[in-house]
Amino acid sequence: MSTTTDRAKKGTIDQRIDAFPRVPLGVGAFIALLICYFFANYDISVTALVVPSLLQEFRLGPLDLAAPVFWNLAGYGLGAYFFGYIADRWGRQRGLFATIVVLAIGGFLSAVSWDITSFTVFRFIAGAGMGAVLSVCSTYISELAPAKKRGFYLAVIYTFQAVLLTIVGFASLPVLSAWPVTNAVPGDPSSEVVGGIGWRILLGFGGLVVFALLFLNRRGMMESPRWLARAGRPEAAERNLEILEARVYKDRPMPTFEDEQPIEPLTNSIRTEERQVKPWSVLLKQPNLGRLIIVLLFWLLYYVAAYGFLSYQTLLLEGLGVPAADSLVITVVSRVVNVAVPLAMIFLIERVERRTLMISGIVLMILAMVSLLLPLGGASGYIGSIAMTLGIALSVSPGYIYTVEIFPTRTRGTASAIADGVGHMGGALSPYLVLPLLAIGSGPGAAWVIIGTAFIAGFVVLFGPKTKGRDLSDINKES
Repeated sequence: MSTTTDRAKKGTIDQRIDAFPRVPLGVGAFIALLICYFFANYDISVTALVVPSLLQEFRLGPLDLAAPVFWNLAGYGLGAYFFGYIADRWGRQRGLFATIVVLAIGGFLSAVSWDITSFTVFRFIAGAGMGAVLSVCSTYISELAPAKKRGFYLAVIYTFQAVLLTIVGFASLPVLSAWPVTNAVPGDPSSEVVGGIGWRILLGFGGLVVFALLFLNRRGMMESPRWLARAGRPEAAERNLEILEARVYKDRPMPTFEDEQPIEPLTNSIRTEERQVKPWSVLLKQPNLGRLIIVLLFWLLYYVAAYGFLSYQTLLLEGLGVPAADSLVITVVSRVVNVAVPLAMIFLIERVERRTLMISGIVLMILAMVSLLLPLGGASGYIGSIAMTLGIALSVSPGYIYTVEIFPTRTRGTASAIADGVGHMGGALSPYLVLPLLAIGSGPGAAWVIIGTAFIAGFVVLFGPKTKGRDLSDINKES
């Protein structure tokens, strides 16, 4: 343990982290974050692939899917707030541990659903677990990465998880084909349904996120030094920070700072006051409240558009004139571009302002939906689906980074979880906006709903602050 004098030579906690030449996370932390990002996005993307099987096995119509989708995303919103609050009050590790456990339980239970009611309940549980995974992970990265590397590291993780999602997407096709849902009498749609296990395997696979728990320790994902300092635990913050410094300065000298302000031990009265501060009391003050409204509106509208497409892509394509036999293949093929965008983001994220990337993605989403309206059949389906997936991927990763950057440490987990979680209620509303139109054969009407909500989302984010390359304390002017 360093003495106070030794610590003074190293500067403030913000200075020391922002001076890191690279992100100081080891292999264990990278694996844990990759697992979390992969399975959170897997749970979202697998829904579109199992929809046809669900409709057949439970003898449902498109409108029957509204309830499970709504309650899955309602669970997302509730879980995001609850687990985000845990992450702010009791630590990033504990918040992430809780949300991973619930997500795993929800995935395993979804695989054993016996009717639409049980499926709806289990998707609610999975949504509650999924709610804070992405926001807590993004918060964690933002607090341990230097200012000019926050976006880069997240882009690298997104690239790896996109590759895995693409592989799993193609692998899901033979799984669904090998164990399909069939009718007892071939060719007779009114005969008894013989349940297939292909869709159950795909949903149950999501429960494997539980393996991320193996890496929530001091050698893997240690507690955030910024959170520890804010929680009144300077000794633990210093200890963890020294471990990180030992990693990045192993073969180079440590820097010195002119403005020295070490992590001093807090008095009992100050420590008690720090712990009693509720995240909401900070969040309701300006500029935090205004920023919360901006990102909340962005995610609310963005998710109406994104989920309106991703969750019902196969049905939407059919409603726009794409043959049913081609819609599932187009859906899987279009997800291949999820690899290209994160790869490009590695080079763009620290060169282009976050808001610019978010708006660029929104513009591409709008152009993609317009192209789907063109009477080109399968060609239009491929072009529009690929462009739409590109637009969603282009806007979502800088969106997550941006959301966690614009709030102070003591409320970062809660604020980002609320913005993303309550924002997901837009996705919960999407089936009630999109499915009725698809049910009456109005694919163009559903497309225009997606176009309109995407446009407003892009407009709202123009009013947020710039964050690229700025110190977190400078962005938030935290005392």
